[in-house]
Amino acid sequence: MKFNIKWALAAIVALVVALAAAPWTVSQSAQILAIETQIKAASGMRLVSHGRSVFAVLPRPHIRIYDAELEQSGGALQLSTSSLRVDLGLAGLLTGRLELARAILADAVFTIDPTHAFLPDGGLTRPDGGAPERDLGEVQVTDGKMFLRRPGTEKPELVAQSLEASLDWSRASAPLSLIGHCQLAPFGEDRPPTRFALWAAQPDGLPHGEESQITLRIDADAFQIDLNGDMALSPRPHFKGRISASAPSLRQASQWLGLTMPLPGRFGAASIKGDAALDPDHLSFPAISVLIDGNALDGAASIRLDGQRPLIAATLAGSSLNLEPLIEELPGTNAGGQWSHEIFQPSHLGAADLDLRLSASHARLGDFQLDDAALSAILKNGRLDLSLAQATAYSGQVRARAIIAENADGLDIRGSAFAEKIDVAALLWDGFKRQSLTGVGRGSISFETGGESYYEWASRLDARGDFSVENGEIFGLDLGLAFRRMERRPLTAGVELRSGRTGFDLLAAKFSILQGQADIEEGVARDERMTAYFSGRANIAERTVDLHATASRQAGDPDAKPQQLGFSLSGGWDDATLAPDALGLIHRSDAAAPLLPKTTSPN
Repeated sequence: MKFNIKWALAAIVALVVALAAAPWTVSQSAQILAIETQIKAASGMRLVSHGRSVFAVLPRPHIRIYDAELEQSGGALQLSTSSLRVDLGLAGLLTGRLELARAILADAVFTIDPTHAFLPDGGLTRPDGGAPERDLGEVQVTDGKMFLRRPGTEKPELVAQSLEASLDWSRASAPLSLIGHCQLAPFGEDRPPTRFALWAAQPDGLPHGEESQITLRIDADAFQIDLNGDMALSPRPHFKGRISASAPSLRQASQWLGLTMPLPGRFGAASIKGDAALDPDHLSFPAISVLIDGNALDGAASIRLDGQRPLIAATLAGSSLNLEPLIEELPGTNAGGQWSHEIFQPSHLGAADLDLRLSASHARLGDFQLDDAALSAILKNGRLDLSLAQATAYSGQVRARAIIAENADGLDIRGSAFAEKIDVAALLWDGFKRQSLTGVGRGSISFETGGESYYEWASRLDARGDFSVENGEIFGLDLGLAFRRMERRPLTAGVELRSGRTGFDLLAAKFSILQGQADIEEGVARDERMTAYFSGRANIAERTVDLHATASRQAGDPDAKPQQLGFSLSGGWDDATLAPDALGLIHRSDAAAPLLPKTTSPN
């Protein structure tokens, strides 16, 4: 026991002598210089300012520097901490050398500028360059914060707080691992912490422009990201490899990334998998699979952040595409079927530029179906150009285009649409759940409108167009039976008019709309024996119609006078009333005509 005590006392004496011999144990400036040299050699960061320093032996030898600020020479990273504690290796103390065993950064504030280069400091020498390899030890961060300088902004933005992390990098040539958790600032302190883990195979080459294989996982309740590939930090940060990411809400995740979705819509659950090349101002995905709002798409995409506004470009294709989530957040019609007066949410057309090309074997918007659809959305300088370049629909072809811009009165919309060889019965059933017309149709329209609600759009609509339907039938209108009744009992013809169906070879009309008031012109429906001409007006905003028609049919005797029947269609779009020309029927009735007042011809 005496022997052990003797050697223990000798070790303590040796340690005291060694500490006394080391100049950094008694000189504050020597302490700072020694720590600065070690940090510079290990990380390339310079100690640019500091407060007082304290050396202590217990509970383990360490040096604490208060109010320390460090800076990476390329300007990509700045670090300030209220307390930098450096635990020292015992072996170094016995030989009078300072060796970093562990560094603890309290209240650390990291400011990252990804547009600058991570350049190696002059004091950072590669182990293979002749300098002895250093033991780097462990770095811990407690209660830290992270700021990000985004391009075009004056002040750095807080992106993470309550940061707790541990970095393990035993030697310069050894792999690096970093694990920890933090609170993502945009999501608030009441959300679960975000966990992260980083592994780098050759981190010592990163400041010198060399690549290192890395694996990074970020797990937050708002999104999850996995990266596996090669990263370089100089001359600018760059990653190339595989990416897998998902988010329960793409709109929320994009806000955290500093992007505002420029289009309306749900933009809910989303995921991407594939190749990625990531730079501070350009994110490229040359081959990815995208799943968004239940739509599975493959293609390529990119996001540029080096312009006045972000530019999002993508070319994607899929077998099935549901466009309903894009419009489901827009106000619906009123309970009575009228246009809604509810004002639209503010537009974000100026938030980003967009070049989106979509193609789908099958596409759906509500109950409307499209096949082999090619769509595009081009948004530039707040002007949105939506185009359906081609699509097969209801056995025919359709094309459409709309240009949307924002002004002081809401949205300004103008465009055109064209359709040909359309199965009208199937189209009306999907659109209105009723079968009122059959045949093969075509139509065209050019239009412009504007406003802050559906009602304003309808009341300000200006348009011109035409339509025609061939070889079809009109349901709820039986002109043939009505004409037959007129021959025997004219007064009952009106009852028969509102039943059955009327066939035609051609149904066509032209229309013009001015401020929501539509004029129907040159309307005609005919077959071999019958011709009906119609015209009238429709109020688009109030959803009412007032049409008048006169039908004529050639009797069996070619020398006989053609039969004529007038009728009208008036009322709301959903419950319009079909009524015959009662006065004309009375005139044709032998029993009722004598009851009419006699008309006297003027002398």
